[in-house]
Amino acid sequence: MDVIFLGKFFPNCLLETIKEDSRGKIGMSNHNFEMSILNGLCKQEDIHLRCITLPGVFSFPHNNKKFFTKGESYDYQSIHIDSVEFCNLVGLKDYWSTKNCARLIVEAAESFSGSTVHVIINTPDLRLFNALSIAKKQTKKCFTQTVIVPDIPSVVLKMNNRFSIKSFLLARRNRKIMDETSNSDGLVLLTEAMMDFINKPVKHIVLEGLADIDTMDIEDVESVDGKQIILYTGTLRKVFGVMNLVNAFQLIPEPDVELWICGSGDSKEAIENAASKDSRIKFFGLVDSRKALELQRQATILVNPRTSEGEYTKYSFPSKTMEYLLAAKSVIINSLPGIPNEYYDYVYTPKNESVKALADCISYVLHLDNTYKKKRAFAGRQFIVEKKNSKIQVARILELIKSY
Repeated sequence: MDVIFLGKFFPNCLLETIKEDSRGKIGMSNHNFEMSILNGLCKQEDIHLRCITLPGVFSFPHNNKKFFTKGESYDYQSIHIDSVEFCNLVGLKDYWSTKNCARLIVEAAESFSGSTVHVIINTPDLRLFNALSIAKKQTKKCFTQTVIVPDIPSVVLKMNNRFSIKSFLLARRNRKIMDETSNSDGLVLLTEAMMDFINKPVKHIVLEGLADIDTMDIEDVESVDGKQIILYTGTLRKVFGVMNLVNAFQLIPEPDVELWICGSGDSKEAIENAASKDSRIKFFGLVDSRKALELQRQATILVNPRTSEGEYTKYSFPSKTMEYLLAAKSVIINSLPGIPNEYYDYVYTPKNESVKALADCISYVLHLDNTYKKKRAFAGRQFIVEKKNSKIQVARILELIKSY
């Protein structure tokens, strides 16, 4: 099977430069997700693989110091990767990047001996769709198109709840993106509910996430002064329920329990205010993934306080669920429509989404027998390692492609 993986991940050789040149936080969550897919593809047998990435960098001059993003060609785990070169200037960026991406698709397709090339696109993007459309006209190869859909653009836009000319233009662009997505041969969705936005019947599978287990370990670190640590790492947006966790923690009287929070967002000031009044609350601000993993190793309980409020919960799977389970710690989450039932065998769930119920659940887990907690935590890790690792999950994508 001849496969081209089209993504938007950052080449390792350019990552630090891109970070330095960007005015704002670049999308590392999408980068990490794509690298997990890439690592899963590298572990597959009987496929010939080429990868092309159109890095998701900001535009010049407002959000990027550089006029150009240079291209790179390199090998990763014996797989050849081409990074697209393009001009970052608004107005030229889309045209330039699409044209160069199309050229690289043709070159990759022509390098294969077979007549059919299977293209996997991660994250629906008009530039990637247009590049593939152009490439189809420049080669005699036949193509199939499989799109991995990590989120629904219109739902993400609605979450921001802002109306402007920019949001109007983005909404129109998002409709085009979903039209192109619907024209695919196959789709990889995070939840079945995502089919609500697909305009016609399309073969698909539900793949809520994948774990790159080779990069994770479970080496424990002793908690500070023997304290029990409740930890949240992630976006501090109020819509994600982080203040519910803060308020729930304040209902827990034990002096030897601490709440650690990492991240950034619109709840930052409220969290800092709570920390100033309760010495048991520690706010670390925004930390890198290495520091987050270090704190996870010290934690007793990992909590994701996201509630089912908001339409977006039907169309998303909180990737933190998988990350937390892989850490082999006790995990507390609410019951959400985007999380498959099989996960609830390994986590603890409050009776409802109230602050009081969350506090009760935390207290319950804190006082459980340690042997039982460790056994359940390791069972959760094994579930991810055995059933949700990148090799197995990507193999499901390839089985979908074989069915066309």
